[in-house]
Amino acid sequence: FFSCSSAEGARTMSKFFQTSKKGETHELKEELNSDNKEKQKNAIKKVIASMTVGRDVSSLFSDVTRLISTVAIDIKKLVYLYVMNTAKSQPEKAVLLAGSFVRDSQHDSPLIRGLAIRTMSAI
Repeated sequence: FFSCSSAEGARTMSKFFQTSKKGETHELKEELNSDNKEKQKNAIKKVIASMTVGRDVSSLFSDVTRLISTVAIDIKKLVYLYVMNTAKSQPEKAVLLAGSFVRDSQHDSPLIRGLAIRTMSAI
């Protein structure tokens, strides 16, 4: 999801790792709750990038995990990645999503089934 094969791709990716601004959490919350799938996807990427550099984004847990029921596979992948990373430090939060994992483990798509099973085993 963060693939970059050119200088332009690297610049595009670097926007997710920019330094934190005041009110950024509020902006991310708004983007995560937006109806625009592209805004949601970019917001999740920013949240994951923040996690990567050690910022605490646990306050966005409910906003990110609300998107687990989306039909957009790229967003679902990012949500599952967020959940796996959050589960390392807060497994009790990840367990709250057990119903979604079980439901997705019975999905028609092998990709969705695999994501669900991988995430459950990581918890």
